[in-house]
Amino acid sequence: MAKIENLEGPVGWLIDPQNKWAINFDFKKLTNDQNTASFTIDMWGVVLNGKPMQFKSRRKVTKEESLNTWKKLLSSNWVEFDFEMNKSN
Repeated sequence: MAKIENLEGPVGWLIDPQNKWAINFDFKKLTNDQNTASFTIDMWGVVLNGKPMQFKSRRKVTKEESLNTWKKLLSSNWVEFDFEMNKSN
């Protein structure tokens, strides 16, 4: 598991213990200023094959809110998993 303290914000996927919901944490730098970034938390419904394929919602948050949500979910038995979205251009 990545050390969150070493990142500018949590990045990656968490899945709930029942494998019904997945949450993607992401951030993008808006400028070269280290303190300027856009943090998002996306919630996805997980389909039968175990992949998050049904987008439900997006929340824009601060870095602190993102870190707090990440830590709370991990303490509630959510787990990290690797999932690469196929994006079409």
